[in-house]
Amino acid sequence: MKYADQQTMTDASLPSTARELRASARASEAQLGRLQQLQGVAEIVASQRATRDALTAVLVKITRHLGIDCAVVLQVAGGALTVLAGIGEVLPVGASVPCGGVLAEVTRPPMQPVLREHTASRLLISRDASPGHEWLLPLRVGGRCHGVLALLGARGAQLPDRDEQLSMAAVSTLLAGLVTPQQPPKSRRSSVHAVATLARLTGREQQVLGLLPSGASNAEIAERLGMAPGTAKIHVERILHKLGVRDRTAAAVLAAESGLRA
Repeated sequence: MKYADQQTMTDASLPSTARELRASARASEAQLGRLQQLQGVAEIVASQRATRDALTAVLVKITRHLGIDCAVVLQVAGGALTVLAGIGEVLPVGASVPCGGVLAEVTRPPMQPVLREHTASRLLISRDASPGHEWLLPLRVGGRCHGVLALLGARGAQLPDRDEQLSMAAVSTLLAGLVTPQQPPKSRRSSVHAVATLARLTGREQQVLGLLPSGASNAEIAERLGMAPGTAKIHVERILHKLGVRDRTAAAVLAAESGLRA
């Protein structure tokens, strides 16, 4: 009797153990999927593809992973958001969206992701489309938001859980590097060229040029260097001609970059 009771208790515990094992297997599989997605996105970002091609490839990977049909990457530009890439029935590349409402919440401090259910996204072009959720993630670099990743799930699509949200936050950080405007580094050759160009100026002309970054007028230049205003004007005109620039502002920038100051 005692053995039978023990056997009954063991059998009763099996379904619970099986459920736990299945749940653990599903969790492990989901974690592996998130890691594989993150690795894939990192490889695309590092592949040095054209920006639009890289973004499109990333969106394809994300939409497949999440089981959704529509996704958009937008870049902050001049107080609005411009579409850089998209998947599904979304606004076309180049379309501009006012940075207001929920988009303003995402792009301005504290720049937190927003997940909304049962909302019609203005990023979709289909009038019949009624997404189950709109998930907006800021693309932040150096404390500034340079764009938004929008993930649009159709009605009935599964909402992201906490682990998925953390994973996509990492993905959005990788994407931020693609949408951030890159300033081309100044080459050594250009610096050498600037120095060589300045060497074509006379000593007096270099003195005049050195005063331009401060915004000095011809009269102020004349007073500082002890010459007539007309002579200062002639010097400025000769400087512009020798440097091959259109105006004194461009000449002032060249002077500042070359370290030439009065």
